[in-house]
Amino acid sequence: MKIFLLITTLAIFAILLSCENNKRNKTEFRKSLDYSNQTVLDSLMKATKHSNEKMFLGFTIGMTKDDYKNHIADLKKDSKTLSYSNSYRISTLAGTFDLGSGYTFKTNITSDVGEKKITGDGQYFLEPVYNQEGKLMKLNIVPIEKWNGDYGYDKPKWLEKNVIDNSKPFDNDDLKKALIDNEFISSYNFIRQKNNLIIYKTSLTIVYTDLKTILNELLIKEMIKEVIEEENNDIQF
Repeated sequence: MKIFLLITTLAIFAILLSCENNKRNKTEFRKSLDYSNQTVLDSLMKATKHSNEKMFLGFTIGMTKDDYKNHIADLKKDSKTLSYSNSYRISTLAGTFDLGSGYTFKTNITSDVGEKKITGDGQYFLEPVYNQEGKLMKLNIVPIEKWNGDYGYDKPKWLEKNVIDNSKPFDNDDLKKALIDNEFISSYNFIRQKNNLIIYKTSLTIVYTDLKTILNELLIKEMIKEVIEEENNDIQF
């Protein structure tokens, strides 16, 4: 019996050690990826599929412009309030910005502040970004949220909270650093994920995109850097 217990204990220890080694090896492999290397980015991009996860209001990566308009129509049939404007403007502490034409989703919003439930109005300007093939690769959302009451720094953020509640923390620190270095995000901005769907915040927007698109944009940025460096090398001083 003692021999059996010893063998069992050693077997369990071996399994745990193997799992820890696998975990360590995966972490070391991931950390070894250089997201400034064009070859690495190109290989990762080719091996990555576009996300099929639902974005805000049910939009998906890869929609055509007709798909996008048809989905807007379906949302309206489902009693969602969306209005089109040729010139959507917002006012911030930095000034007034004209975001151009597009649809705005309007809805009543609610949140908990301490033990109190509060209500307000939310307006969310939708800015679809298409690639050269006319496929939706990114959805920028500009939120304007007004609450019934003055809550100062405790003012809740309805869209951000729901993004957090329906996603996971971004778990690739090296890629996150590359995104910060290339000014996709700031170190204080949040970045979330749902499988290959990536959601991050800029100064004015919540951005939905996918991993393949981000890798492609990083590759383009590195190619531009290379061209600029070559041009600089041709300058005599």
